Amino acid sequence: MAEVWWCGELLDLSEVIRHQYEEPLKLGSEAEGPGPVLRIVEWKTKPPRRELLVCDAVGVHRITLRAGIQAPDFDFTAYVLWDKFAGLTDHDMLEGEFEHSDSPLGRTVEAARVRLRSYFRERERDRAKELIAQWIEEGVYPYTGEPTVPVDVAEREAFDSVATLVSRHLQGSRQARRTQLVLLREALRRQPHAMPKVLDELFGLSGAQKERLEDLVERTPLTNLVAANAQAVDRIDFLGMLRSLLFEPQSRTVMREVDQLHRMLEKELWVFGDEYASAVSEVGLTEALERALGRSPGVPRQQVRRADGRGGRLDLMFSAVAGAGQNKRHLVVELKRPSVTLAEKEVAQVRSYAFTVSKDERYSHDDRTKWDFWLIGNTIDDVVRWMIESYGEGSGLIQNDGRISIRVVTWGEILDACESQLKKQQERLNYASSQARSAEYAKRAHADANVLHLLTSHNDTA
Repeated sequence: MAEVWWCGELLDLSEVIRHQYEEPLKLGSEAEGPGPVLRIVEWKTKPPRRELLVCDAVGVHRITLRAGIQAPDFDFTAYVLWDKFAGLTDHDMLEGEFEHSDSPLGRTVEAARVRLRSYFRERERDRAKELIAQWIEEGVYPYTGEPTVPVDVAEREAFDSVATLVSRHLQGSRQARRTQLVLLREALRRQPHAMPKVLDELFGLSGAQKERLEDLVERTPLTNLVAANAQAVDRIDFLGMLRSLLFEPQSRTVMREVDQLHRMLEKELWVFGDEYASAVSEVGLTEALERALGRSPGVPRQQVRRADGRGGRLDLMFSAVAGAGQNKRHLVVELKRPSVTLAEKEVAQVRSYAFTVSKDERYSHDDRTKWDFWLIGNTIDDVVRWMIESYGEGSGLIQNDGRISIRVVTWGEILDACESQLKKQQERLNYASSQARSAEYAKRAHADANVLHLLTSHNDTA
């Protein structure tokens, strides 16, 4: 770095210069002798304008041009130095000499701007690496280790680009910045196309920042890929988590239905089919039928009772509407804890629910609504297995009149079917879940179900 003296005192340029770079510019077969040199000075304080200063070989300023490039978040001045510019004057500016690509000045300015664009792209990558290293050291970066599969690599690249773009807005305590980065990661995974608007509302982005963020989202399918792949990875991790909870000896005997199994499945409707858009848990028969079939205004609520006079509560009820005719489909799931074997008693309970629905006068003339009842557990006894085989339709069916069906299925069958549907995506992503990944997903998506300790106990006894 050159020395600058003022009134006999050597000035400390490091107080104002953040970074300095210099390289020869290549103009092809322009001329003999040394060619022009590009010098870039990045400042610690914002200059009034971003300029490209044209100088002679020793750095004496001749004319001033606009920098002519986009480099958000960088405060800089660029210089081109060449002995051929020693005779330039403002008259050359007036004649637009710098705009003529067939003149030495025009070619130099064009080459300088091309190099400035590539230089600041490189500096963005360098700055991102420095910033991420700082975040890792501070413990606020929301990832650990290096990505090993394509989906993780794609997500990490997209996250780093977005996070560094808004980094100056991430403020507060270490925990606050950690929370902000975690929320940013989740927004990227779930709703990438909403990020520009959300981040603008949160941070008040500049016009250039908004433009760059929108370009990042729109210019490639990367963010769509991240969102789709993140969903597939989450589903794979959930299946691994659920299989472990249901079948590992340490958890299957203590796993609870209502506050653990029900609570998780309310958020994972896809396990029973992507067509289902809503779910309710622990809903009474009266409320369930009102939700599905409605109640006329002014008509008092009538309590729905089973054939034996008792009420009933449905573990889970899923609903879907499809087709131009707005056909409705309701799936009622009766869950039994892993330690319960599905027998005639459990089948009778589900049959009583199905019978009650079939005899409700609101449903008797409704030919656009179908009800499916599933009884699910870890194991099925021989009598119920005989019912399934006798009905002969497979897939656990024991009854189906075209409007109401009843199935008895095991968790093993459901998990196998879900894994089969995800197999191609899993192979494409080269992704395999693990106890650690399942536990991380449980902590992130199902903290309210309080199952994390059951998963970590598997690791403790492995």
